[in-house]
Amino acid sequence: MNPMRLVALTSVALTVALATACTEERAITTEPVGSLGFGQNLVKAQSNLPRGRAIFPTAPIASATPATDSIIVELGGLDSLSSGNYVVWVGNDSATKFVRASGLLTVLRTDTTLNAQGDAVFSTSSIVVGTVNQFSTGGSNRLMRFATTRAAIGMPNADSANLVLVSLETGTPGTAPSVRRPLWVRRSQAAVVGVRLTGGVRFGNYSPRLSEEFVFAASTAANAVFGPAAFSATTVIIPRGRIEVRGAIYTVNDSNYYRPPVGYFYEAWTIRTDTLGRFIDTVSLGRKATPFPGRLSYYDADTQITDPLFMFGTPTPVIFAAQHRVSADTIAGTVVRGIPWREFAFTYVTLQNKLSPTDRMGANAVMVVGNPSSVSFR
Repeated sequence: MNPMRLVALTSVALTVALATACTEERAITTEPVGSLGFGQNLVKAQSNLPRGRAIFPTAPIASATPATDSIIVELGGLDSLSSGNYVVWVGNDSATKFVRASGLLTVLRTDTTLNAQGDAVFSTSSIVVGTVNQFSTGGSNRLMRFATTRAAIGMPNADSANLVLVSLETGTPGTAPSVRRPLWVRRSQAAVVGVRLTGGVRFGNYSPRLSEEFVFAASTAANAVFGPAAFSATTVIIPRGRIEVRGAIYTVNDSNYYRPPVGYFYEAWTIRTDTLGRFIDTVSLGRKATPFPGRLSYYDADTQITDPLFMFGTPTPVIFAAQHRVSADTIAGTVVRGIPWREFAFTYVTLQNKLSPTDRMGANAVMVVGNPSSVSFR
């Protein structure tokens, strides 16, 4: 064989081999462009963070009028739990003595339907669950009202009711709440609303010392009847981020998140809807992780510094760089009529409770965006 012809054939074969090896990873001479990429900026959302208010007795110790010794806790933004319970505690301000509370639990549920014109129609219903000392009920459309008295929980007359705290418990509670103490209200931070002392719930990590507590979000309590208008919550930090979809690859690149409260983690989701905006499916885009090439999970960022290059700051560490990345090739149902991610119209970043079902999007949205039509093909 002609040596020059052999060299030419070898060069062609090598070029074909390299092209075959590289087409999945990068643009090459024979395929310089590749799939088009589309993106959209995420927007901060805080409409359903854990929130609420507590109504205290008019005096920190027992009074001569038992009717004035009622303690009421109203909560929203709680996710339902599959492997634990919410427990309400009443204690002194220094958190050296607690009493586990039993009380009457009422659940207010709001449902949304679409009428013939496609407009949302809201309806509410109230369910009296009964007297409980723990509960696992939750959901984005549910509010909880837990009402008790000093006498009902056996609180000694001389003990002060200066603190209401909600903990997350995985077993039989002891004489004090677990280390997962995400919701609390101090009497010292309450104010007179009507004829009672009312304080907005703080969500984060409780500590007896004000200087050591971590407040992810703070609630504002209103002088209103129990319902959606009774309280709201805000967080001061402003995360930033952007989604990018290129062919089968779906990424969320974001930054500037508070570390999660103990017992929580961040996860991203995309939602498929029909042409009327009705829910079809929810797909996880994975737990938040450090950027490429490390890709270390932030699942334990509630108690650990995952990577000091991307998570730092005092007194509360902040996640300064993160990513979610998945491929439609590895997830069933994400290729619709031959197009990856077709009809997936929204992206959410949520704060997930570690005791909630692992395969379900939680109630607490932190960031959200409506995907552009170049992604959803609407």
